[in-house]
Amino acid sequence: MKETALHEKHVEAGARMTNFGGYEMPLKFSSINKEHKAVREAAGIFDVSHMGQIYLEGDSAIDFMSEHCTMDITDSDINQLKYAHILNEKGGILDDTIVARLSEDSCYIVPNVGNNERIYEWLAEHGGEEYLHDVTEETSMFAIQGPDAEKILQKLTDEDLSEIEFFHAKQIEINDEIMEKFDSDWPLSETPIIQRSGYTGEDGFEIALPNEAAIALWEQLQELDESPTRCGLGSRDTLRIEFGFLLASEDFDESRTTIETGWTEQAVEWDHEFIGKEKLEEMKEEDHQLLKGFEMKDKGIPRHGYGIYADDKKIGEVTSGTRSPTLKKGIGLGYLDPGYQEEGTEIKIKIRDDKRDAVVKNPPFV
Repeated sequence: MKETALHEKHVEAGARMTNFGGYEMPLKFSSINKEHKAVREAAGIFDVSHMGQIYLEGDSAIDFMSEHCTMDITDSDINQLKYAHILNEKGGILDDTIVARLSEDSCYIVPNVGNNERIYEWLAEHGGEEYLHDVTEETSMFAIQGPDAEKILQKLTDEDLSEIEFFHAKQIEINDEIMEKFDSDWPLSETPIIQRSGYTGEDGFEIALPNEAAIALWEQLQELDESPTRCGLGSRDTLRIEFGFLLASEDFDESRTTIETGWTEQAVEWDHEFIGKEKLEEMKEEDHQLLKGFEMKDKGIPRHGYGIYADDKKIGEVTSGTRSPTLKKGIGLGYLDPGYQEEGTEIKIKIRDDKRDAVVKNPPFV
């Protein structure tokens, strides 16, 4: 099983570890509810180094990336981020990713865990081999999320973090100790990359930097008087479900299209050509299942694979579900047939042998 560069730090802190996508990752350090609450009310820190890191560089690298994802990267500003889907020719989602433009001729993408090699090979096979560099092994990334995230991280750098707009990045020096650990051969940047983004619905930052520098920064953050709460995958999941964010292999796979996920407005720019565009345009005129949110009216926690019903008719299936620590009730996402997709529609979730009442609710739930 693979380990991130921060693995030893997690074990020393008493994390309960679990296998996720072939990596041994912290599920929780204390309790999922406590870690969830810390992010909503103060700040939490997550190791997300299990995600992939693919760097593209070259005279036509930006054009190439635009042709192979649903967003037009050619009109991105330097250090702007865009959320995009990478599709096959039939419009099926190979992965969703963040594309960060670093310069006029370079960008990097963050594939989901387990998809890194697949996306690298897909792009290489479609003419991108000359641009591609897989830098996952030498790169760490962690996220500081919550209303106090900026205040905490600001203590470690003289740079004004308030100048970083949402879904933008800045390549900055943090402090002398971090820069002494910084690998000068790291291809992404000459300094750490701090981007204002995340997967929790809260304000915060995702920081990419070489492994040794990441370990040093993680330690510095834990030594602060107001240190961010260490958080694991458990609270990361409850936080992202409360905001309706997609999880690869749970909420979509290659059998689903961007239109079916309901993320077309956020993930597609139609004024450029990209693989899978023709299929998406066809689907605009069709009725099809849509990924929708729902709240439980009865007790019970919905889980991936549970059936969704209207009376005795199966009308869909749960993809993600949890008990919301904020709302104290079951919430989830699932694909629903046409006719049952409007907010407020009464539905039933089959939990074991019982069909329990729920209602369609558009995320975010909080």
